[in-house]
Amino acid sequence: MLTENKFSKYLLYAIGEIILVVIGILIALSINNWNEKQKEKKQIRNIYARVVNDFENSASEIDSILKGMDATIPLMQKVMREDIDRDSLLTDLDYLRKYFNSTSGFADIQIQDKGVRMLESKIGLNYELSTEFSEALILLYSEHLYEIEIDEGSLSDKFTTLKEYQSNKGVRPVLLINNSKNRIADMVFEDDVFKNHLFDYLNSYGSYRNKLKRFKTRGTDVIATIKQNII
Repeated sequence: MLTENKFSKYLLYAIGEIILVVIGILIALSINNWNEKQKEKKQIRNIYARVVNDFENSASEIDSILKGMDATIPLMQKVMREDIDRDSLLTDLDYLRKYFNSTSGFADIQIQDKGVRMLESKIGLNYELSTEFSEALILLYSEHLYEIEIDEGSLSDKFTTLKEYQSNKGVRPVLLINNSKNRIADMVFEDDVFKNHLFDYLNSYGSYRNKLKRFKTRGTDVIATIKQNII
């Protein structure tokens, strides 16, 4: 009987020890999971901070580009309407350069999207990290960057066509503009083919401008929401 009592005590003791070990393991796992989640939250916040920084840098560059485009478009429109003075083209070099340079190219932009791609990759590994904010960001960049890329390619093609036509007419390069005054004036006032090329270029130019502005406007709203709720 005594032996049985001792065995029961030892058994209860062993079971108690096992329970304590199991509880300890569960607590350790819980703490480890909590630490991992905290690390993950910090990583996500850092990624969102990178996204915000990327967008604000791109938005600043877009503002600069839009400012230049908004000044250039009216000049090209005046050329299209022949709403410029022929004598001034021939006698005033600054006047000539102002209108001639309006068709001299456009500023392209490399929109920074590394932060968004990092976020996209992180969600790909753990879809539970997906939120309305991440979905809005990924949609913003995937849609608008594609549209901007398409418009930029079209604009580049139109510019190449216009530039080649001007060159064939002897009004390129810009360094020789002083010796091209008459040819430029004739092109503006008498050359319908030039007008057609300029019309195509101007339309693509305006479309590209609008895509950049739309991306910045929509992105500003999304980024403001992220800064308010996450960072």
